[in-house]
Amino acid sequence: MVKIVSRSVLVVIGLLLIALISGLTYRSVRQHRNARALAIHTPNGIEESMFVTIGGIDQWVQFRGEDRNNPVVLMLHGGPGSSYVPFTFAFRAWEKYFTVVQWDQPGAGKTFGRNDRGGSGMTIDRMAQDGIEVAEFICKRLHKKRVILLGHSWGTILGLPMVKRRPDLFYAYVGTGQIIDMTRNEKVTYDMVLNRVRASGDKEAIKKLQDIGPPPYKDWGSWLVKQKLIAETAPAIADGIFLEETFYTAALFAPNYSLKDSYDFFAAIYYSGTTLIAELMSHDARRLGSRFETPMFFFQGESDVNTPTQLVEEYFPTIQAPQKELVLLKDCGHVAVWSKSDVFHKELVARVRPLAVDH
Repeated sequence: MVKIVSRSVLVVIGLLLIALISGLTYRSVRQHRNARALAIHTPNGIEESMFVTIGGIDQWVQFRGEDRNNPVVLMLHGGPGSSYVPFTFAFRAWEKYFTVVQWDQPGAGKTFGRNDRGGSGMTIDRMAQDGIEVAEFICKRLHKKRVILLGHSWGTILGLPMVKRRPDLFYAYVGTGQIIDMTRNEKVTYDMVLNRVRASGDKEAIKKLQDIGPPPYKDWGSWLVKQKLIAETAPAIADGIFLEETFYTAALFAPNYSLKDSYDFFAAIYYSGTTLIAELMSHDARRLGSRFETPMFFFQGESDVNTPTQLVEEYFPTIQAPQKELVLLKDCGHVAVWSKSDVFHKELVARVRPLAVDH
């Protein structure tokens, strides 16, 4: 009996080792394939990543583009805490016309992994100042006078104060999934998703929403229940397919990502969410005032439920800027910047790039 048990244990261990080795081999193959697809071979291209001392801590910055002379887009990722470095593939076509810079904010991605959690700068004010320092670093390194600032979702909360404080650093601001008033935002999104699941007759989803109740939410877990239902019920033509197929695998197969980096990617989202939930829920962009000295663009998905388009349409007429445009993206939702990156890119090249090229 002892021999039988011992052999059985050895067989199980052997099978587990085979599964582990197979999984790691498959991951390595996928990473290598992705690295080849993302490689930049142009003579004047740039493909660099590094830690930079920003706000007193090491923060991760990635530069990619086919021509260093192109205008620079500094991307402010969403979340909070959700690095977009693993989604570099979504912006590959952009790199012909822009140098795309990804920055892992405090509490996100490799910056999170490098420091003691998020460091001491986990406030909107401090992170906006960090963003300004990143823009200054980009201008110095690439010999640019200004950059284009693109904020998505949570990134828009940092983007508006950045252009407000330092308009001299930015050719234009582009907000997508723009957050205006979180108090009203949450009420509208809750009602929208509740109506959606009622119309579909999804009793389980209805119960989940009734259990957490309407906003405001003081804890990250309750808020995530609503956010997850928004993603799950998103029209496939907008966000649904992209979110389901890529979000959970992107970090696992990203080139130059260790297993620890993949773990940090997900751990950072939870940490930043629980740390910043109070500030996030009290945010109101109107407190910054209505006047901006930077050209202002809003590329908003028509089907956006996370940051309802109607709130952006109400906010847009109230702001004053040297130039402003509201572009509604048809058949696009909250993550149009990823899921319909070709549509987004076309608008970016046509409407925003000329402002930087003219200079």
